Amino acid sequence: MTEASTTNPPDIIVLPARHCRRSRVLLRFFDEHGIPYTRIPLESAEGRALAERYRLRASPGILVNGRAINPFDLLEPPHCRVNAARVRALLGYGPEGTAS
Repeated sequence: MTEASTTNPPDIIVLPARHCRRSRVLLRFFDEHGIPYTRIPLESAEGRALAERYRLRASPGILVNGRAINPFDLLEPPHCRVNAARVRALLGYGPEGTAS
């Protein structure tokens, strides 16, 4: 993590879909590792507007500093595990390692 990212943590918005396994797994990982985020349900009016604005096509929708992140960049199929190294690389948060 760079010095700048230490003083200015990224603004992370997660738009989870109801009944979405990927959403549950990612939110649990963020909570367990103290990664701060704002949760906006995808089914809400605000969530739908953000999904349309950023052309989000997969759940959970993830926005980092106003930039859409593909959830498959953070998750490893087919078992839907979070890749901690990718979380660290893309978000600047999370433990060292390859998967949790």
